[in-house]
Amino acid sequence: MSCIFAESSKSAPEAATRASLARFPEESLILGSARAYTRNGLEFYQRCERIAGIVQTRFLWKSAYIITDPSAIADVLVRNPGSFTKPYTLRRLKVLFGDGLLTSDGEMWKHHRRLVQPAFSSGRMHAFINVVRTNTKEMIASWRDGEVRDIYSELVELCLKNVTQTMFGIYDDELADLVQALAITCHELMRAVFDVIRPLPFRFPGKLQRRVEQQLEDLNHYLGRLIDRRSREPERNDFFGLLLSGLDGHEPLSRQEILDESVTLLLAGHETTTSALVWSLYLLARHAQHADKLACELASSLRGEAPQESDLETLECLRATVDETLRLYPPTHRIARTVTKPVMVGGHELPTGTDVVLPQWAVHRSSRWYRESESFMPERWSAAFRKSLPKCAYFPFSGGPRTCVGAQFAWSEVAVILGLLAQHFRFSLCDHAPLMPSEGLTMLPAPARLRVKLELRSATASPRLSTVRSMALPGLTCQAGEMF
Repeated sequence: MSCIFAESSKSAPEAATRASLARFPEESLILGSARAYTRNGLEFYQRCERIAGIVQTRFLWKSAYIITDPSAIADVLVRNPGSFTKPYTLRRLKVLFGDGLLTSDGEMWKHHRRLVQPAFSSGRMHAFINVVRTNTKEMIASWRDGEVRDIYSELVELCLKNVTQTMFGIYDDELADLVQALAITCHELMRAVFDVIRPLPFRFPGKLQRRVEQQLEDLNHYLGRLIDRRSREPERNDFFGLLLSGLDGHEPLSRQEILDESVTLLLAGHETTTSALVWSLYLLARHAQHADKLACELASSLRGEAPQESDLETLECLRATVDETLRLYPPTHRIARTVTKPVMVGGHELPTGTDVVLPQWAVHRSSRWYRESESFMPERWSAAFRKSLPKCAYFPFSGGPRTCVGAQFAWSEVAVILGLLAQHFRFSLCDHAPLMPSEGLTMLPAPARLRVKLELRSATASPRLSTVRSMALPGLTCQAGEMF
């Protein structure tokens, strides 16, 4: 299957162009622009985008460049990735992720990436989608016409179940509880890391540090038992099996490296798709005309079934809906790097030691590239528009060699789940206050809920859903009207 989530991922980079450069206009003597960022980070990024393609600023004593010009972004991610490393703020997350793909660099990152890449190959997509289809049907087996329920936690559980079953060959309540508890703590940790005016030397709050250590120890203990059990069983070529056995002459990872990569995938893997699904359903609930158009396309092509792998290229409205959601609410809303050697970015030389921030949030909402940029308009994603969009004007899964290793799996998982849910149900929001994005490991809403009223779309859907209910696991059935 071809890459369907971003035109900007094409391998041949376009020629670099000179980007506009300006200084952030409101910097204090001590804090620089830190106070403007802490007031509202997302608005800060959008303000920088309106000022210039590259905005030079300072957080306390640290020099930084906010880069929103697509060609300059390509200089960082595609043309000169070897001139950058992960920034200090992200390296601080090693307290949780160790030396996993999210935080590692250099030869260690290359070795780990080569090792896990086959777990996300196109040959595994069919089996993965079958797992996603089955689990989604089981989730909606308990959904009833006319009921009100908070589906947020169910989407979290569904995405976690998908990743653990396919990548680790297991799913149980103990693992789910451990990962979800650590995910909540992870968001608190992220907020502490990116608190740019926290007094130095940097230290995590004591209670938070102890909670991270305890929850990580509990999860590592579970994974350690899984390592011991899998080591006694025949080798499997899923993600966990590749970590255990190595590949093509590469040395297998150490026990601690296996734990680090496992924690990284469990947290980032399920939250990426959860974020995209929550925002997709939220947007469709707010825009009934788009939801109805999508449901019509799905019903006409799929007749009540979930999409297969072969459907994902041809369902244009579904593809456009997912891409538009990832434009407005990219799960990863910013990428940061530190310059390791002088490098030309957007026609300007950046010195060693400075930080660069590439905020998808601001680039994706730029009126330079998107008409009515703040509006939900799936119809914008025509073939002509995709072709005309500059590379790195849309990069929800990063770009260059460090493009998310599971990007195609994540996109396809969201499309398959949404293709089933939108086809059978109309979602109406039950809370008047809009969902507000929260900057964390991924961009999830705060508070963490999505209360909706469910409405079956047509009588023709009912027989299919009856069949789905018969497939439900024990304990999943609930009475009509039960609140979640």
